[in-house]
Order: sequence, then C-alpha cells, then structure tokens
Amino acid sequence: MNKEILTQVNKLFKNDGIHDTFLNDVKIYTTSKFDPLSPFIYDVCLILVLQGKKIGHLGDNTLTYDSKNYLVVPTTLPLECETFASSEEPFIGLIISIDKKIMYEIIDKVSKKQELESSKNSLGVFSDTVDENIKGLTLRLLKILQSKEETNILGTNTLRELFYRVAVGENSHFLHKMFLNSNNEAKIARALKIIHTQCESNLDISNLARQEDMSVSSFHTHFKKVTSHTPLQYIKKIRLNKGKNLISLQQYLVIDAAYEMGYDSASAFSRDFKSYFGYPPKEVKPSFKEDSNIIS
Repeated sequence: MNKEILTQVNKLFKNDGIHDTFLNDVKIYTTSKFDPLSPFIYDVCLILVLQGKKIGHLGDNTLTYDSKNYLVVPTTLPLECETFASSEEPFIGLIISIDKKIMYEIIDKVSKKQELESSKNSLGVFSDTVDENIKGLTLRLLKILQSKEETNILGTNTLRELFYRVAVGENSHFLHKMFLNSNNEAKIARALKIIHTQCESNLDISNLARQEDMSVSSFHTHFKKVTSHTPLQYIKKIRLNKGKNLISLQQYLVIDAAYEMGYDSASAFSRDFKSYFGYPPKEVKPSFKEDSNIIS
C-alpha cells in the first residue's frame, strides 16, 4: 500500500485496538506490538493489510498477508497467526465482513469454470495479490469512511466493487468453490457454519453429512481438504475459542465456560485449553478483539 493510503487510514484511529467505522462491515485493527503465534477463528471476511504483516497457519499450509497480499476467508476456519508490528511500524489492517448475498450475485455473473475444473486444491482460505484496482478501491474506501454522509451513499457500492475485484483475482477459484452451492466445498462451508453456531451441542457427524447428501467418508475427506482438520478436531477448536471468549469477555468461571461449551468436566476443558493455547484457562485476561467475526 502507498503513503496516501496510510495518510488516510491514520485519520480514522488514534490508538492500538479495534476501531469501528461508519460501515458496520468494515473495521480497522491496529497494534504496535508483535503478537506471537496464537489461535484465531476467522469467519467470512476479507483482510487488507495496510502496514505490517501477518502469517497464518492452517495445518501444513502457510499464508502471508501484508501490503502486497490480501487474505480471503470464504468460510469459518481456525487459524494460528503471527502479527509482525512495532512502535515504529504498527500493524494496520482493514477487516471487512463479506456480504454473502452480494458475493453470490457477483460470482453468479463471473465465469470461472475452467479454473474451477483445473484446480485441485480445496483449502478454505487463500491470499491474493494487491493490484492497482485493489489499491485504488482501498484509498477510495478510506476517504469515504471519513464522512458519514458519503459512507451512507457510496459505501455499499464501493464494497461491492471491491468484492468484484476479489472475485476475479488470480486465486479467486478458491472463493468460487465455496460459493457454488453444488460443490463439495460449498457443502462443507454450510456444515462449518452449523458447527460454528451449534458447537456446544452434541453434533452428529453422520447427520451433518446426510444434510448435505454426502457419505460420511466423503464428508470427512472433503472436510479435511477444506479445513486441514478432522470434524472432531475442528469442533474442539471452535469450542475452546468460544470458551476463552466466555471467560475473557463475559467473566465466566472456568467450570461454567466448560459446561457451556459441552464439556462434561472442567478438568477436561482445562486440559484441552492448555494444550491448544499454551496456558491454563485460569490465566485468561480481558482483551480486545480484532473483530466480532474473529474470535481470538
């Protein structure tokens, strides 16, 4: 990103943290401290990094998103991320929730059939190159966000154009797969949403597979291709992240968070929690979040 973009975004915040804008789907996240490898749950979003760098890990896959590469998460996924920042060069990023209805409309009008057929990778997240169109739209969006009136009149259409540019990007076949209803990737995306909203329940994998007209073995195979996790591993990570939020954001006791997330005992929850986060749940401290759609 260029200096003009940094000049405009610096008008929209003063301190480290999460900053709302006049558009509900757009938030600014900034930090001046390095954040070591930490688990996150990312929902359907686009992340534009204006300064600094993040490295995301999903299984054996590594994705870098910085001023030259944006990140697209077409479905709910658990990643482990590092944030590279300093007081001299803070991390600054735009976190944009992707409007599914708008993206469906765009993808329906954009032909990517050849790329879809030739692509064997089904991973549910990808990075792509920030080209001049993306830069121009980012600058325009930042200027619009400085005025409530301009945001109300121009904001949604600017996001729509931005989503279009993402939908025709070099790696956008990943996105198309997740939004084409008949694809196995889209079926898994719908199952992920159910898991995300009902993770504390006793979810039956065979029922999830049946709802998408898939065999259990096919469901497991495609689930791991998209998420790099088995269904049970995925459910556990969602539960632990939500349990952490209950403790840090709603002051739940550890035992209450454990039962709320479907665990039979606080000790089992604490054991899994420490294995995942590297410290016990009793050491969780209040913290701000990058975004309501991103659970840390």
